[in-house]
Amino acid sequence: MSVNEKYWLKHYFGESTKIAYYGVSFNPYDLREESVFATVGGRSVIIAQFDNSKPVSLEVLQTYMDENTEENFYCCAWSFDPLSGAPWLAVTGAQGIIKIIDSSVGSVVRSLIGHGDEINEIKFHPRKPSLLFSASKDFSIRLWNVVTCMPIAIFGGECGHREPVLSIDVHLSGDFLASSGMDHAVKIWSLCTPVVKNAIESSLKPIQPSRPQQPSSSRQQTCCRSHGKPPSPVFVHFPIYSTARLHNNYVDCVRWYGDLLLSRCAADATIILWKPNVELIATDNSNVTTIIVGGPSKASSSYDIICEFEFDHCDIWFLRFGISPDYQQLATGNQIGQIYLWDLQDIPLFIDKYIEKKKAKNIVTNKKEKVTIKKKGGNGGNGKKSTANVNNHSANSNGGSASSSSSGNNANDNLKSEDVENKECKPSILGMEPCDSTIRQVAFSKNRNWMVAVCDDATIWCWKMNREAQQAGNSRYDPMIIDD
Repeated sequence: MSVNEKYWLKHYFGESTKIAYYGVSFNPYDLREESVFATVGGRSVIIAQFDNSKPVSLEVLQTYMDENTEENFYCCAWSFDPLSGAPWLAVTGAQGIIKIIDSSVGSVVRSLIGHGDEINEIKFHPRKPSLLFSASKDFSIRLWNVVTCMPIAIFGGECGHREPVLSIDVHLSGDFLASSGMDHAVKIWSLCTPVVKNAIESSLKPIQPSRPQQPSSSRQQTCCRSHGKPPSPVFVHFPIYSTARLHNNYVDCVRWYGDLLLSRCAADATIILWKPNVELIATDNSNVTTIIVGGPSKASSSYDIICEFEFDHCDIWFLRFGISPDYQQLATGNQIGQIYLWDLQDIPLFIDKYIEKKKAKNIVTNKKEKVTIKKKGGNGGNGKKSTANVNNHSANSNGGSASSSSSGNNANDNLKSEDVENKECKPSILGMEPCDSTIRQVAFSKNRNWMVAVCDDATIWCWKMNREAQQAGNSRYDPMIIDD
């Protein structure tokens, strides 16, 4: 049964204001059967839920309108109050201020101030819901404790992004952060170095109960100050991985898929599944007192493409694809109101092909090296070749970006997707006939029963899973971790 038989259009609604909706997010901590989600755009936040027990299953729970007429929200993310368990929704955008909305009372209870420009994406830590990452136009990524409003770490600087950061995602282990931006670069940052771990642990130490919240607007729109002056954040200047060779334009969406990455760039209607050639080990020998973490010699830049997901009508940037929580489906919108859906159950086959090709390539390489050593009679000449290869896999240490072209890949170092047999992943296309507007983001509910898309024309489209089709094609699995 094809993917498009699994979803059918159930609900649609729009705003008369015609503001563009940029972000949508389901609440993964909602314990009820209903699926609660939020959408953001302009000054508006809408929180709604699906209730299958009612004739009209879509119900708007809350709306929030920011008092700043210059605000334009780009993204949102869910967490909860660790003290009361109340659902928290983080929203942010053009003003560079992250606002935490307690959806149980419908008001802002925290504001995080620190970025110097717009914030393009936010993500909560998958294991520590009090930790929030934010990616900004100011070239940096910040890590916050949303309970205390403390800035914990700033990722950027010497080998950070050289242009606005557009997208971030946290590895399911919570140990690594992926980022991408307008500099065409994708970077991986370690969150398990002693200095970062110490900063995180320090920020999470005994949380003092907050004083009763006052309803005044001045309280709502200011940064929390009831916990005293926070310590200065640590600065992380060096990623453990960086490449600007994979994409040739703004990289506006990056997501983890196990230890692999999915990413797409502007003006390229292709989502690439690829393996960064870096060892993801949750240890580091840095001194805990070191403020600048890592170093140029640690970063790698080579990669292997596993497969590509192609779609049509997409030559703009700031489009976010979505992956279902069980990693079985991938979806993205385009500029003419279509949703492309891929079934990811075949991905292990592509990964198996990749592993086979990689092993075969390594065997050939090892044989060539042995022949070379025999002919050269030891290290003569071979040492320089090895050094050159190592340099090709290193980050650029001459200031500038760690992912500049001088630290790129030799074409022979990467296993291209053309080397993988039967690499084509065919999508199913869901049309929304009344809609011909750009779909900015697609998101799945935690059980995949619902899929929501938000558009430039202030419309929200809700698709429901066909249960019979789901059961016929259901085979749960976790994203594969590759060990070469």
